[in-house]
Amino acid sequence: MAHTVWVVDDEPLIRTAVLAVLGEVGHEARGFGSAEELYTALVEEGTSPDLLVLDQRLPDEFGSTILHSLRERPQYRDIPVLFVTAIDDEEADRLSALAPVVRKPFDFNDLIAAVDAQLAAIQH
Repeated sequence: MAHTVWVVDDEPLIRTAVLAVLGEVGHEARGFGSAEELYTALVEEGTSPDLLVLDQRLPDEFGSTILHSLRERPQYRDIPVLFVTAIDDEEADRLSALAPVVRKPFDFNDLIAAVDAQLAAIQH
């Protein structure tokens, strides 16, 4: 079954590559370059993804801040999140308390495995 996966990453090359790989394995993937673009889509379209892939270091907001914002709103509270980001061990440990972390540079197989694991967790 195809899932919708939204990818928020300000690096166009990485975002494009991740979207391509997600599409190849059958997901409906959509990319955003900033937190603002993500919020606009959530609010204006009234839809939310099956999984949100967040970069921690975005130009306008940290990925962890986005996650906290979503968790405070009932309609977005249950959106699973996966961090895909270039960070050090210490920050990765802190982030992994919030959601799983795939660190850049990553192997696409590892990314897909992490995405599948998060999506499998929501299939009741």
